[in-house]
Amino acid sequence: MLSKEKKIEITEKVISSETFKNAPTSMAILRYLVQAEIENRPLKESVIDLEFFGGQADTEKSNPRVRVNIYNLRKKLAHYYTSEGAEDEWQIIIDKGQYGIRFAEIGKKSAPKSFPKIKAFLPYILLIFVLIAFGILQHSGPVPKLWKAFFKNKQTTHLYIGDAFGYGGKTISGLSGWTRDFSINSLDEYYKLLEQQPELRTLTSPTDYNYATRMAENATHALSRFFTGWNKDFEIKYATRASFSDIKKGNTIYVGRLKDQKDFSYLFNEANKYFKISDNEVLFAGHPQIPDTVFYTNSSNTETDFALVSRIPGPNNTEQFFFFSNHDIGVIATVEYFTNPEKLKEFTRRHLKEGVYFTALFKAKGKERISLNLEKILVVPFD
Repeated sequence: MLSKEKKIEITEKVISSETFKNAPTSMAILRYLVQAEIENRPLKESVIDLEFFGGQADTEKSNPRVRVNIYNLRKKLAHYYTSEGAEDEWQIIIDKGQYGIRFAEIGKKSAPKSFPKIKAFLPYILLIFVLIAFGILQHSGPVPKLWKAFFKNKQTTHLYIGDAFGYGGKTISGLSGWTRDFSINSLDEYYKLLEQQPELRTLTSPTDYNYATRMAENATHALSRFFTGWNKDFEIKYATRASFSDIKKGNTIYVGRLKDQKDFSYLFNEANKYFKISDNEVLFAGHPQIPDTVFYTNSSNTETDFALVSRIPGPNNTEQFFFFSNHDIGVIATVEYFTNPEKLKEFTRRHLKEGVYFTALFKAKGKERISLNLEKILVVPFD
């Protein structure tokens, strides 16, 4: 029987693979499922929706996001075990129609020797030619002006995912699980909570996994595709585990909420002369030509979202690109916009002159977290 430590070791090996490298949502939900298996907790769709995705406890409506994410995770695990993990002794399996995971001992299998016919390789040879041709086309244009410094300054670029901190304990269902408290978004804040409410010391505990929404998956996909077009890459990190010493060591891209991300809000406020983030408000004041305005970004309507985008200089000759919104739609829509070469060219021509630094406010509209329309509200360039 596998020990808890061995199960975590197997899980972390899978999560650290290339297959899962750009899939923070799949990483987080896999950790969640493994923890549930370790604690021998039965799982069903409504429990996962409530505990992991923060769904409503009083709704009877089925939410497809659980099935979709479990399906995506099952596909990633299958891909991993047919590539990087082909020689792994143990496999993590999610059986069809199930939500829980199980560990299966597979053992190493020696493949039979054979002499493949060249005919079998023809599809792969054709694919290689297609990829080469695609690569040539991707590199045929100049690097977009707004991203040029990210590709030319030889600094490592870090993508910080605006995830949510949580802690273990009793959930609303009465079972053990992961709790998201909107006023607690770091270990430091969690321990301050324990100082204020010491009775929680025996009821809760810190966890080693965080929660990220669909925004993280979509934004990572769009940025990966864009960077790959110029043969560049980036490292993915979680915002709740970032520090200023980390941030100053390279270029920064942040995608996530306006609320609860104090480090990135601080960096934004320091770099912007006219804009300030204050909880769920964006304050605009002091501009010589545009009147002062307060934008209220907190909305219970998930079909409309305000997004704040800022391209600013970072410390130590680094560069920063921030994408803020309180719902998924705003970040997804603006990341797609600013990774589209044609839209980048038009935005630069219309709003920027010689510089590359600006802050812009957008209004995104969508359905089921899919962007359908993006409207520019205010664009303010600066040196």
